[in-house]
Amino acid sequence: MIDIQDQIDYFESLFDEHGNSYKALDWNSPDSQKLRFKIMKELFNYGKKASCITLLDVGCGFGDLYGYLKSDGSLSRHRINYSGCDISPKIIQTAKKKYPDAKFEVKNILEDRHTPKYDYIICSGIFNIRSAEIDDHLAYVKEMIFRVSELATYGVGLNFLSEGSLPIADPQNLNSSQYFYFNPETVLNFCRHAAPKYILRHDYHIGDFTIYLLKG
Repeated sequence: MIDIQDQIDYFESLFDEHGNSYKALDWNSPDSQKLRFKIMKELFNYGKKASCITLLDVGCGFGDLYGYLKSDGSLSRHRINYSGCDISPKIIQTAKKKYPDAKFEVKNILEDRHTPKYDYIICSGIFNIRSAEIDDHLAYVKEMIFRVSELATYGVGLNFLSEGSLPIADPQNLNSSQYFYFNPETVLNFCRHAAPKYILRHDYHIGDFTIYLLKG
């Protein structure tokens, strides 16, 4: 299993270096972050059409998804009741200061068995950093997919770095760095057992793909 403390240390060291910046969350640019948020937002086109929805942003970082949904009107249009959680206390502290009108907490949903259910759950960028052997990292991803599916009533949005972004000369060396590049079919094999319906999006960026799990 992965070392959660290693992940916390990794991101908090970036935070100490870069402060409240996209670089502290290991994004390439604000534009790439917003592109992923745009694709995640399209999850709301499926499932529940009621006047108010609950949303959990797992690995919320500084809460920038909340800021994105607020600025483009989605927060009010869909009447989203947003909650964000992250494993890093330093990062959550910054999120609370940055967006004081949103709800944030330090939480590991794999360990916290009292996490309530939400209509939708979004996980953006949380699987990109590898802090364990490849098989252990994949086992962690599978466990997380099943956990968020269990907690979501209507849908889940997950994104991943794609191995399609690299000219692969030697697949054995593909994940030798700290970043983990996924074969979409491997992730789909996990998703098939986690939700009755699913959609793979590999149409918006060569180096990234998103999967929607549809429950309702």
